Amino acid sequence: MSSKIAIVDGASFVLPYDFQLVAALTRHDVAQVDFYCSNTKYNMEFLNAMRSLPGVELRSYLISGSVVNRFKGVAAYVTLLFDLWRKRALYSAINFQFSILWPVEVLLFFLLRKKLIFTVHNAVPHGFRRRRHLPTIWLANIARTLIFPSEFTRAEFLRRYGERNVDKATVLPHGLLPVVPDSMPVAFPRSGRPRSLIYWSTIKPYKGIELFVELARSEAVRSKGVALEIYGAWSDELKELKDRLIGLGVDVHDEFMGPEQLLLLLSREETVFLLPYREASQSGALYSLLHHGRYFICSDVGDLGAFMRRWRLDALLLRERSVEAVLKCLDHLERCDDDTRRELEHAQQRSSWDALVPAISSIYAPRIS
Repeated sequence: MSSKIAIVDGASFVLPYDFQLVAALTRHDVAQVDFYCSNTKYNMEFLNAMRSLPGVELRSYLISGSVVNRFKGVAAYVTLLFDLWRKRALYSAINFQFSILWPVEVLLFFLLRKKLIFTVHNAVPHGFRRRRHLPTIWLANIARTLIFPSEFTRAEFLRRYGERNVDKATVLPHGLLPVVPDSMPVAFPRSGRPRSLIYWSTIKPYKGIELFVELARSEAVRSKGVALEIYGAWSDELKELKDRLIGLGVDVHDEFMGPEQLLLLLSREETVFLLPYREASQSGALYSLLHHGRYFICSDVGDLGAFMRRWRLDALLLRERSVEAVLKCLDHLERCDDDTRRELEHAQQRSSWDALVPAISSIYAPRIS
């Protein structure tokens, strides 16, 4: 059998994650990789870095909506799938990160079913309100192996769709996500009294950003001298909320931040990051903050809650989405800095991609033996 695998992220949705996975596969001689993706307006530094990895071939197309209209993107994605089919004999395993055109994919998945690995990042797409998303379960039923980035996502998938796929459902825990390729983990400083409470990520309805309205109106927050700041590209449907926050004095930056801006933001002293999500399977922002040595507090939802309890960071979980809960977490950081720093550093070490190599090998290596 070939010692090469294909990893497909057709619209380049999670390039920082893709890069870390591909680098771990090749750095530890688990497999050579052909990476199928799209050029994109964002995170191109990860594609450029991917090109330089030994044992990696990059096969990029114009699919992402950030660089091409939908019609051309669909046509390019069909071309990607056709090229993948033509090269199928090269690969011992083919790992799809996402489904983006299921009516075509379901046939290809069936034809490739003996080689197919399907990564389930969410049991149902964000914003989908029904219990079951039929295309997701159709594709999952066909795949030989299912990968879940967290125990929570696996459990949620089995809860929604039943135990049929339990024997092929495996967890590859999420690893650290530096905001630039090849960045080394940053040590956590002494926290001290924070001067800024920051949200950083894309702003969508499920991210719970409306909690900043309560924080901006709170006299207790003002008396602590904590500035409120929000960084990230906003969904159009939240324009009214954005305007309200600006009117309340919150420092809002509605933009996708480039690597230089992110590194500057993540190097600021006397800051704490807030992840107030209403729902989440797992959070890439959390693993970026962990990598860059930034203190954070978050809602008790999905993998966020499980992560914090696993590493004994319960005191930084919001027991409720309220000003009082946020202030309680901030007070804990001021009182218990050394203990909290040690626990975060331990979590950082155990979440490195090198630490995940045994799990990666158990999933991919049997496909190339």
